[in-house]
Formats: sequence, structure tokens, C-alpha cells
Amino acid sequence: MKPTTPDATVIIAVYNHFEWLRLILDALRMQTRKDFEIIIADDGSNPETVESIKTYMARHPEMDIRHSWQEDMGWRKNESLNKAVRTSRSEYLIFVDGDCVPHPKFVEDHMRLRRRHCVVGGRRVDMSEDVSAMVESWDGLPEGYFRIVRKKVLSGIGKMAFGKVLSQLRRTMRMPFVFGKPVGTRPQGFLGCNMGMYKGDLEALNGFDEDYVNPGTGEDTDLELRWHNKGWECMAVPRYALMLHRCHKRLPLDSPENKRILKRHEEENATWIANGLVKE
Repeated sequence: MKPTTPDATVIIAVYNHFEWLRLILDALRMQTRKDFEIIIADDGSNPETVESIKTYMARHPEMDIRHSWQEDMGWRKNESLNKAVRTSRSEYLIFVDGDCVPHPKFVEDHMRLRRRHCVVGGRRVDMSEDVSAMVESWDGLPEGYFRIVRKKVLSGIGKMAFGKVLSQLRRTMRMPFVFGKPVGTRPQGFLGCNMGMYKGDLEALNGFDEDYVNPGTGEDTDLELRWHNKGWECMAVPRYALMLHRCHKRLPLDSPENKRILKRHEEENATWIANGLVKE
């Protein structure tokens, strides 16, 4: 039976590409900790993707999944995320992008590291094109998928720059907690693709600013600015809450409008925004 009030909510930001979303959902089905709900924050995926999501949900009734879809009106990720936050039933939120496959201990790590007024910022393995192609070719996520990826990365020695191999390799290696304490955490900015926070903290900032209608900045950099303006912490945890990031062409992230909004928030020392979870 699904819990009435889950301990966490995993919010997956998606737009099409079910071939990767299915792997994310498989990874969430394989988590060591099960007491969480999943909300697919869908920024207007096409009918084929929507149907595939419905089929997956029907095949896995044991998973607590909801699909929050909005009409495709261009990049409206922040609006989609806010809708998911409003309907979430837990007090702790974990955000994942639709091109990142989490480690089996992903939710466990986020829940173990959580604390009030602190964003837990995980990192990701930026896979090479051939490693990414291997993962995407899987019909379903196999047991030991991080170990398989690690072996594939190691096979790249001699074929690509050693530094690039090492960078990928180290981020596939999760560290154990030592005497109950995490290893290698540090104050650092966070990535929108892998971050956890208390819902009440996000509500205190009025969520994501929906004035941002271009990719980049709005879903993490702006939130980080307002988070720091509030006097709160950001904790990077590069050895925990790991994920595999698909190799793909990046969206342009140099929007002049994004820069204008961010600059205004910097000058105003903003924490609360008008066009967020609550509309003013």
C-alpha cells in the first residue's frame, strides 16, 4: 500500500525523451529506500511520450508516480517545477533532470544528508558519447548498472584523455559514511539536476521564478542567489547521491533576459519573488 504521507518527493523535470525517463524510473524502482513519491514535471511532452509514461505507470502500480503535464509553450520548466512542488505530499523535495539516472542509494543519501536551511547538492557523471550510447541501448536498467558504467569508462583508457577518464571514473564511486559522517562535503553552489531541500524552505523563497522563460539560470543559479541572500547553506556532496548524465547537445544558456532578471535580483538582494509558487 502506498504511504499517505511519503518521506520524500522526487521531482523529475522532463520534456520528451522517454528513452531516458524510463531508465530514471527503473533506477527509482531499484532504490534502497522506498518511502518516496515521484512526480514527473512535464513541460509539454508530445503524445507519444505521454502515452509511454501512462504505460509505464500502469505496469508498475507498486510505484507512487504522478504525471504533471502542461501545454508546450516553449521553455517553461520553472512553471512545471512549481506545479509539482504545490502537489507534493512530503516535506522534503529531491529534484532530478530527465537526462540523469540516479544511483541505487540516491534517495537514501539525500535523506541521510538533509537538514533545514541547507540545499544538498549532488553531482553527476558527465558520460562520454560511447558510454551514454551504451546506457541508452539498454531495454531496462540492469542490476549493477553503475559498476557496468565504471567498467566501460575504464575501457576508454588509451582512447581518450586520461584526465577525462579520471573525471568520469571518480564520480561513479560512492564513498561509505565514516563513523556515520559523510566524506568530502564542502560549501559550493548546486545544480538543478541534483538537489534536495525542505519544502518549507523553498516555500519561504516562493519557489522558482517563472519570469525565466529561457533555459539556464532560473532553475538553479537564481535560486542559489536567493538562498544565499537568505543566509542559508549549500552543501556539495560529490561522493554521494550520484547520477549518470546523458551526453547530448546543450541548450544555449546565454539569454540576455535571464541575465537581466538575475542582475535585478542581485541588486535587490532578493529572497522572495513575485511570480513563483504564490502569484502577486
